[in-house]
Amino acid sequence: MATQTSKNEFSAADLLNSALTFINPIVTAPFSAIQNLFDYLGKNPQTAAALNKTYSLRGIFKAAATTNPACDQKLTIDLSPTRIARIPSAIKIELAPHGLVEILAFFDAISQHYVVQILTLLSTIAGRDLISLHANFNVNFRIIDYTTATASPQSLNGCGAHTDYGTFSIIFQDGNAGLEMEAPEAPGTWVSVPGNATVLLCGWCAVVLSGGKVMAVRHRVRRVPGVRRLSAVLFVAPDLNVKLAPAERVDAFSDPVNQGLFDVRWFKEEMGKKWRYREGNGKLEDDGLEQDHDIGDLIWKSF
Repeated sequence: MATQTSKNEFSAADLLNSALTFINPIVTAPFSAIQNLFDYLGKNPQTAAALNKTYSLRGIFKAAATTNPACDQKLTIDLSPTRIARIPSAIKIELAPHGLVEILAFFDAISQHYVVQILTLLSTIAGRDLISLHANFNVNFRIIDYTTATASPQSLNGCGAHTDYGTFSIIFQDGNAGLEMEAPEAPGTWVSVPGNATVLLCGWCAVVLSGGKVMAVRHRVRRVPGVRRLSAVLFVAPDLNVKLAPAERVDAFSDPVNQGLFDVRWFKEEMGKKWRYREGNGKLEDDGLEQDHDIGDLIWKSF
């Protein structure tokens, strides 16, 4: 079901046909710093508001779960090279002693080490050059606080079931269990991932660009009431102008995918309608089908 490696370097066999891969990361996630940053922003709403103004489109510190009992019961801080560059020096200086420096150093280290390495191996599996489709280094960094102080503290829903949109993600956990993957051979069956495992998994973009040779895994996070859980995630996606299509026609794919009728930018926005609603940061404008059902219908000829 999953492969395990104690290496910092991968072979194609480590990734091929595995729903997810456990890795031994080059650095550990700075969970004390992550907790400190969430705690500071929670106690200083003016600073949190100023931080969000630097990226007014979506915000950076997202706390919908403190007032919305129906959404994912988690807090998130979403960063990227672009968002980090927009943060005023005064805010960076204020947040520096509260974990920001360690968090940014961590994400810089893992992105510099893993992005090209993993894309190289995925290229081998896909039989095409994927590195050239990631020339703009489209990466995002997310830290997550599955805090006990939410609008629905007894809820088990930390993060709803979904498949990531991008090429691959690396999930770092603080030792507390909660991450679950759906068994590929048994839809609806959920398997717990050890709380101390660091996980590499692929998303929809990898499935399409590889012509279906790379698998994506559906996953979710279940909360344990009364237990605070932290995680950190590196997301890697193709350049936004890349046409989301296989190198050669794949019979199982839909005609729009085979013809390259949409690009990564459109695909991200289409998926985002559902995940932003699930996370409490957007409104739902259609009949409410879950994200993976919609996207499966879009990508596969018969889903």
